[in-house]
Amino acid sequence: MKLEDYLNVLKGINLFGNFSEEDLINLFKNIDYRIKSYGKDSIVFMEGRECNTLNIILDGNIRIQKIDSNGNALVVVDFKGGDIYGETLLYGKPNLYPMTGISTVETTVLFIPKDAVIYLCKNDDLFLKEFLTLLSLKSVTLSRKLKQVSLKTIKQKICEFILIDYNNNKSLKIKLNMTKSEWADTMGVQRPSLSRELLLMKKEGLIDYDYNYLYVKDLDKIKEML
Repeated sequence: MKLEDYLNVLKGINLFGNFSEEDLINLFKNIDYRIKSYGKDSIVFMEGRECNTLNIILDGNIRIQKIDSNGNALVVVDFKGGDIYGETLLYGKPNLYPMTGISTVETTVLFIPKDAVIYLCKNDDLFLKEFLTLLSLKSVTLSRKLKQVSLKTIKQKICEFILIDYNNNKSLKIKLNMTKSEWADTMGVQRPSLSRELLLMKKEGLIDYDYNYLYVKDLDKIKEML
């Protein structure tokens, strides 16, 4: 595996979007890094392990899970090709992964050590700016996720999902890029419970839905739910 094979992925990431392919090649000649591939259903990182690298998924998908004492897994988020993880932990004390990451398909990851990240920040103002922006965005995303998890009812969690998507896309037609099982996992509920609540919300005239889309029928009432 060569870095040159993934230059198009790196250029699609804000951290490196301002670099030419030649600049990227020269840049990575000056830092220590490694590229590793994982088979389907492999553990990429485990809860409690140290995070000492900035990690970029070059290809594939990593599912972030929280596993309780009974072995039950709460799916928190999926990271796909081009996504970055570990940046909020890299310089923390302690810098331990709070959850476990498992590849759902064959996955390739680029690992950049923390010393190399400092080098990049010192030597390129644009990289530094984008790295700080990345940290800020992840903080906002985490706050939203914690709010969703803290909501008490399934209906509230569905309404929160709808409002986040509406605020981002300004559309009452929401494309569901996941199955109901995957959606239920992200909310920490059972799939039958999610389906039952969706049906009730449909009967109440709040939403309609099919296999691929959810249609918002009464946005004001959905806002009142929260």
